[in-house]
Amino acid sequence: MVDNSNGRKKSAFIAKTTVTDGAFLDFFVANTNYKISYANFVSGLGVTGTITTLGAASGTPILNVSGTVNRIRNIENGSGITSSVSASEGCEIKHNFLADGTGHAIFKNTTATQPTFASLVAGSGITLTTTSNYITIAKTAETLIGGIASLQGNSTATTIAGAGTAVLVAGTWTAEKTSTVTPSTAGRLTYTGGTNIDINFDATVSIKTASASGQTVSVYLARNGTKIDASRVTVVLDNTDKNVALTWTHTAATNDYFEIFVANDTTTDDLVVTNAVFKSS
Repeated sequence: MVDNSNGRKKSAFIAKTTVTDGAFLDFFVANTNYKISYANFVSGLGVTGTITTLGAASGTPILNVSGTVNRIRNIENGSGITSSVSASEGCEIKHNFLADGTGHAIFKNTTATQPTFASLVAGSGITLTTTSNYITIAKTAETLIGGIASLQGNSTATTIAGAGTAVLVAGTWTAEKTSTVTPSTAGRLTYTGGTNIDINFDATVSIKTASASGQTVSVYLARNGTKIDASRVTVVLDNTDKNVALTWTHTAATNDYFEIFVANDTTTDDLVVTNAVFKSS
């Protein structure tokens, strides 16, 4: 028969490029010839199948297929990146950034699984502008908060409905200076700025009673129609002018308004604020 190789040397066997199902391979150990099925031989080697790459074709392949040789590339350190063999024999890849401990860190939680880059928030008087890959921090232009209202030669009495009840000073005011604090003819200073800010308020008031003597009178700064109790100053009056000075600092938000309130703490005798200057700074 054509395919009969009985009695031939191995070097003279018929050549094939594949292994036929059910085939056996022979091997020699300690002067003894053995045979093993091809299936068991492959199973013993543990090399079934093929090795191929996965993932996007544009990625960097770890497996380098070169003809019949498959090479596994080493993972190398890059800028800000380190790699090492972990305790569990894995390949550990981690960042290698250093966060300085002085001041406030932009790069936070450096040992966390997911470190955080803090964002920047503009505070009062500061602007932040992002251009391309850099951030500009700038001081905003100085904003004047010096509003001034003046009350001169006033004869309109401030009606006192109850002893100890503070009410808005009656009279027509003049806006002397307008900035981010705007005066009104009712004696109201309104803050129109865009950020919360501490404002200093100063008021000088010439005040008298309508008729009674020995009246204890209180003067307050009021915010949004509510007197600020801690701003209170007092004076004992009769029907002749006395000067009262008030000063206070308060945080103002956009459109907050401030006024001068007065109270007769003794009786319901009306009060007259003849002259006053009310300013912010």
